[in-house]
Amino acid sequence: MVIKLTNRVTATDVAREAGVSQSAVSLVMSGKWRGRIAPAVADRIQRTAANMDYQPNLAARSLRRGVTGSVLLAIPTLSNPFFADVHSGAARVGEAHDIGLVVFPANSDDDPGPFQSPHQAIDGVLACALRQQDTLALSAGLPLVLLDDVSGNGIPSVTFDLDLGVTEAIAHLAELGHQHVLHVRAGRDATTFHRRAAAFADEIARRPGMIGSELVCPITLPEALDTVMRELSRTPRPSAVFCDDDNLAMAVYAAAVRLGLTIPNQLSVIGVDDLPIATVMTPPLTTIALPAYDLGRLGMLALVELRQGRAADSASLPVSLQVRASTAPPAVR
Repeated sequence: MVIKLTNRVTATDVAREAGVSQSAVSLVMSGKWRGRIAPAVADRIQRTAANMDYQPNLAARSLRRGVTGSVLLAIPTLSNPFFADVHSGAARVGEAHDIGLVVFPANSDDDPGPFQSPHQAIDGVLACALRQQDTLALSAGLPLVLLDDVSGNGIPSVTFDLDLGVTEAIAHLAELGHQHVLHVRAGRDATTFHRRAAAFADEIARRPGMIGSELVCPITLPEALDTVMRELSRTPRPSAVFCDDDNLAMAVYAAAVRLGLTIPNQLSVIGVDDLPIATVMTPPLTTIALPAYDLGRLGMLALVELRQGRAADSASLPVSLQVRASTAPPAVR
């Protein structure tokens, strides 16, 4: 039995069959023919390519352009809806610039192991809220934009005005009359959480008579719940809790239920992120809204600039405190 190997149809074959130049085929197949080639000729090339089952060699095109057409979005975890919004913003810009997006959870929450894809498979990195060592390992000299992070080394970044958000949150609690506020701090080594901790400490320090305490907490809910329950079982108990994100706020809600504490009558709670679940928690959660979609969108726009050899500016996005029913004046003891 003889097996006949069929050669791949090339752009040269299509050009010969359609009676045009190879460059004309390239222009039509890349969608760049308008204004350069007559519509009737473009139609003939497209019909010829379809009849010959021609498939453009995307890998060869990428090699000629010196890019792969894909960038890496590195995030801490896949389980937090916040990062889905970051991805949506980045993907929308990527689609407009023919850039694919590879998502990778870099921290241990999802136990992904090391990123195995060679750097030849990507030509840029968006690193969101990661540890510095993770960011450096993933970027390895590729164009890099930091999201919800800053490096101090001139790397372009898109961040949130977290200082303002924390200031508004603590000011809100102070106006309600709270004097002892517990900071449930995410136990993760990332710049964004260090910034939240520093802003919390600074804001408490500038308010005479206000006491702030800190509880470093696992970011996963079962472990966070156990840690928060132990802390809220102590006396004296804080009258308000400021959480590094809405997931930790959910752990506080669960701990309050198990301890027989009512929110907000016995315990006021504030989160960060404004996840969709915040509005349907009982009671709805007061939280600092972070524009995650815009974080991804502006980050990808900056990376597009870097990939095209231009400088990219850093940006800081405004945040806002969404006051809902989880905060109220402290109960009289």
